[in-house]
Amino acid sequence: MDQRIWPAGDSAVANLLRGWTGAETALGAPADWPVVLRKALQLILPSPSPMVLLWGEQALMFYNDGYAAIAGARHPQILGMSAYEGWPEVADYNREVVTRVFAGETLSYRDLSFVLYRNERPEEVWLDIDYSPIPNETGVTVGVLAILTETTERVKAEELLRRRERELAQVQRIGRIGGLEVDLRSGFRNRRSPEYLTIHGLPPDAAQESHEAWVARIHPEDRAAVDKHFRDTLAGDAMEYQAEYRIVRPSDGQVRWISAVAQIERDAQGRAQRLVGAHRDVTERREAEAEQRLLMQELAHRVKNTMAMIQAIASQTLRSAASLEAANESFTARLGALARAHDLLVSGQRADANIVDIVRSIMGIQGDSRRFDVEGGDIVLGPKAALALTLILHELTTNAVKYGALSNATGRVGLSWRVDEIEGVHQFRLRWQESGGPPVTPPSRSGFGSRLIARSFPGAREGTASVFLPGGLLFTLDAPFDALAGGREEGFLPSAASP
Repeated sequence: MDQRIWPAGDSAVANLLRGWTGAETALGAPADWPVVLRKALQLILPSPSPMVLLWGEQALMFYNDGYAAIAGARHPQILGMSAYEGWPEVADYNREVVTRVFAGETLSYRDLSFVLYRNERPEEVWLDIDYSPIPNETGVTVGVLAILTETTERVKAEELLRRRERELAQVQRIGRIGGLEVDLRSGFRNRRSPEYLTIHGLPPDAAQESHEAWVARIHPEDRAAVDKHFRDTLAGDAMEYQAEYRIVRPSDGQVRWISAVAQIERDAQGRAQRLVGAHRDVTERREAEAEQRLLMQELAHRVKNTMAMIQAIASQTLRSAASLEAANESFTARLGALARAHDLLVSGQRADANIVDIVRSIMGIQGDSRRFDVEGGDIVLGPKAALALTLILHELTTNAVKYGALSNATGRVGLSWRVDEIEGVHQFRLRWQESGGPPVTPPSRSGFGSRLIARSFPGAREGTASVFLPGGLLFTLDAPFDALAGGREEGFLPSAASP
């Protein structure tokens, strides 16, 4: 090689080296450098890949333009300098590398993390680095060749993507939203997110379940209509699919309501190619809507019944009052009790309540507590059970005033409740017994009030009974106490009390 034009090439580093006089590095003038170093450096200078030679045990750095870009503001000061001085923040790392390579090892690292001060401030950098020995003419290692690829941007982009995926997964978990993707071009190939699998009660290996498996999971009453709606939507030109339907979860057999919303991607001919969507568990909303409808029906029932109730109260008040002034006072008090009961019925937000207080409010509607024989302890009910029991006792009192034992001057109502322990489980039991009223005839059909009683009390759908005895109505209610107190056994206070 003609030393007058060494190093050859027009790279920026080559131009620098051609101007060196020998004072720039401990090796002296480039013309006096070892032949092995000059040849190796000539090979790496034209390469676009970042490369650096660490020469000798001092690890003097000679590199190309690609490495100069990685070095940032430290170039060109570190050209020809020891790596231990040029990169003091990673001096120990470089010493270990040089020692191991001089001992005969080759090293390879991927996405190796460093904190470098290449632009006068700390900067986290990721690199792929391969190290190999440079031997002299006799085979003795005299330097180290390092080939580098900076992966900082890729690593940061991947970490950002993972962070966004974690955030999205967290949002999906909080909102109970499951994502899905369906390739519609052939065979409805599916991909489900972990949140989707949780919502549907599926194991992790069901992430690519078949379309048929999804259809089979739909509630039998909804299955045909939902599948037809799905296929009709794809066959048309709609860009969005929406549906609400029930599923039966394989994991626990629970029936859950699912709200499905998806975007449909179509080709230029309008054929469905891909579906990306989200599933939400909306069971609580659907149950709340059903409960709201029940309350609205009850409100309508109360409105229709109010006039008859007021008429019965007025009739009894006037029949037993000694004067118009006394009648007015009693009638006003009874209307106030009726209004308070109605306030409770329409609010739907009552806090925990003692059953004794509920019974007192109900007895106030009739106006004469002496016609009630009450026996029961202090029992605190949760909000839902308190409202439900008020509805039930209000319905029973209304019917007793209109048709039963409280519709005449002599009838009575026996009301008792208790909590029994049966096989280690606390069981709530209530008994309403009418006597002394008009002759009782069972109704020909179940009215709204009967359906309300059967449906409203938590845990008691199989534990209520109404028997029309000759002496009057007998109503019993039996329910697990844990369902009434919201799982709080301390809600039962067994001390005796009566309104």
